[in-house]
Amino acid sequence: MANRILVTGAAGIVGSALRPILAERYQTVLLSDLHPVADLAPNERFVACDLGDLDNLTCLCGEVDGVIHLGGKVGAGYGFPEVLGPNIIGTYHIFQAAHASGVTHVVYASSHHAVGFLRRGDTIDHQTPHRPDSQYGLSKAFGESVGAFFADKYGLNVMSIRIGFVGEGVKDERRLHTWISAQDLAQLIGIGLRTPRLGYQVVYGTSNNPEPFFDNQNATRLGYLPQDRSELNVTDSSLLSDEPDPTTIGGACVGGGFAELGFEGDPRRITEWKPDAP
Repeated sequence: MANRILVTGAAGIVGSALRPILAERYQTVLLSDLHPVADLAPNERFVACDLGDLDNLTCLCGEVDGVIHLGGKVGAGYGFPEVLGPNIIGTYHIFQAAHASGVTHVVYASSHHAVGFLRRGDTIDHQTPHRPDSQYGLSKAFGESVGAFFADKYGLNVMSIRIGFVGEGVKDERRLHTWISAQDLAQLIGIGLRTPRLGYQVVYGTSNNPEPFFDNQNATRLGYLPQDRSELNVTDSSLLSDEPDPTTIGGACVGGGFAELGFEGDPRRITEWKPDAP
């Protein structure tokens, strides 16, 4: 079991939400980001590090036995040049550094946007192929493949968590189905860091939500028992009765606005059409 952990992207939204929980559960928490982290707990230490700096990452990984990789750019509007460095090269670097340093377990913060062009109502589980909805989602699909490669080729234990939405309040109908609390996410991360023969696993980072988009049976098999529910954290109870428009890309796809932004062509190809028989 990992007791000394490195958290990349520690200054971000997800890192900030997880920090108090992780500080309670792990002996040493080494925090890394480009931006400084304040109000450190006694067992936390911050080191500024760019994900492009492989040598520095390798030094940091040499101090721990588990890595939680949250670092990178998040957003629907980023182009390939913007995600190339932090999300693609940086993710490869963190796995390379972990392997070189003898780290046994890596938890990779993937995203449901790696399958964001799939339709709501489709069966989507841990074996579902990638259907990224954005350059961001594409970078997360790449990161999952890197994790699988290092698990299979070099024996790392890797969990890729296709995270839904992390935040204090559920503000729209789609997030009712994708939300995860910090406590539930920390539970999943704990499974990823302590399971001895994990190999490579994909799970979904969602709480016990109504009408979930994803079949999270693999997480359940590994021992995940989510404690929180999205409908108890809505900012406005009226959204509980909201209905999506299934004729639009944003309403039809699990990726919502990420899939809709910049979409070109006939939306019916996504929302209605089925492939012709040969």
